[in-house]
Amino acid sequence: MDDDTCGFGFGGERIRLRSSSQRGNHCWAHAMSKQRTMTPSVRISDIETAKAVIGHEAVPCYVARFDWKKRKKQPATLTSCFGGRFWGRQGESWPVSAQGTPLFPWLQVNCSDVKRAYGPFYGKRVIAFYLNQDFRDGDVSSKDDEADFVVRTYLPGERLTPLVRPKPLVGHRYVEIRWREENDYPSLSKYYDLFAEETYSALCDAEGFEYDNKGGTKIGGWTSLLQTDQEYPGSWDLQISITPNFMYLDSGIAYLKKTGDGWYARFDTC
Repeated sequence: MDDDTCGFGFGGERIRLRSSSQRGNHCWAHAMSKQRTMTPSVRISDIETAKAVIGHEAVPCYVARFDWKKRKKQPATLTSCFGGRFWGRQGESWPVSAQGTPLFPWLQVNCSDVKRAYGPFYGKRVIAFYLNQDFRDGDVSSKDDEADFVVRTYLPGERLTPLVRPKPLVGHRYVEIRWREENDYPSLSKYYDLFAEETYSALCDAEGFEYDNKGGTKIGGWTSLLQTDQEYPGSWDLQISITPNFMYLDSGIAYLKKTGDGWYARFDTC
């Protein structure tokens, strides 16, 4: 996959913007794509004040860290992962689409790996997300089976085992995930109207910017932007970006929210 695509790609263990110049280009492209109707008469020009404004909006998130180049045999113990064999109840069947096609193992979250799990991950043992490899719609709601998007949730105390993968399902190798707790911040384009032009530009171009929005796959935090406006923490529970096994259209991102008895996913792309 191309690291330069839309500013997102595989950068070491997680997906994020690779350099300040690429992040700067994305900052300007997204900010200029918005329709501006109101501009404050006084903008923040002091760069330290601007940083303090961003830093004040820090929220914790859990970022998926992984080495997609490293091939590792799936262990016999339960882990968070992309691909491989997801876990379920003894005798439970692998989920399929309405046409009977096996869904691919998109993301499995071992909730015990998320040390201070909250929201839909609190009090759960495992949440497994499956998707139709050919899915190209803009949004989808989950079902228990026979659908393009299936989510299965398991509670502590349930006896789980790796499910039998259907033989027609090829590829989607196992990639282990480690969840790392980090502070997350809004995308800089949120402040386009608030910061003076030269201040905004300097922050976009800054090397090793400490208040960067965390790209890639993450639980909680601020959403990473492609074509949409910045949404606040809590709008979505989970973000899944490019994985070693799947890319939605052109470097797309999925935003997922627990709703009632199921999950809702909205997809965005460059």
